[in-house]
Amino acid sequence: MSVNFDKDRAEKFTERILANPNSSQVGVIANDLLREYHRGYPVENLRSLLANGDESIVITGAWIASELGAKGIPLLADISRLIGHPQKKVRFSVIDCLLVWAGPSNQAELASVIGLLSDPEAGVRWKVMDFLSRATPEQLAAAYSFFEVTQPNSENARGLAWLIGVRATDPQEIRIALQSQEEEFRKYAVVAARRMGRVNPELLRYASSLNDPDVKNFADSSIALLDGPHVN
Repeated sequence: MSVNFDKDRAEKFTERILANPNSSQVGVIANDLLREYHRGYPVENLRSLLANGDESIVITGAWIASELGAKGIPLLADISRLIGHPQKKVRFSVIDCLLVWAGPSNQAELASVIGLLSDPEAGVRWKVMDFLSRATPEQLAAAYSFFEVTQPNSENARGLAWLIGVRATDPQEIRIALQSQEEEFRKYAVVAARRMGRVNPELLRYASSLNDPDVKNFADSSIALLDGPHVN
């Protein structure tokens, strides 16, 4: 693979972020630095941002990491340590990274994302439901294996067991689950509705009618995505 990055430019961009993380230009600089990483600048150099004590710098570093795609896998351990970061923007970026980087062997990392399903920030809870809706069956099974051993009686163990089973592909079972008295389980139900969305969009419309803000918001955004022109 050809190497097209400019080491001096990349170092200059990094230094500018470290020197003035709250600059109005930091977004532009971060994009310039991201471009150098995509051109071949070693991703390991991003650790100076990810491990920084300044939260603004970590936010920028985590965002860059989330835009690296599979190139960022060498940073898996560094990113995983940030899953409980106090800044929600960091947690957002970590979730995006782990969706792409964490495979079935990374049970703890996958489970750490799902643990944020009860995060105090509504936006983070939405992001976890999005993660669950996009994760592969192998990723979901790996996360379940972790909870099965470490927290077998937890809501997440029960929810994942249901989500990876045949009932989560049965429209009637999903409707029943959406009516559950358990708040966390309803989140798994709307995730199942999203995963079935192209086949049975009526499930999301039903979820959108419910008096549960998290379920409704996720269903509404899922309907907009599935109705839009850029569905993956």
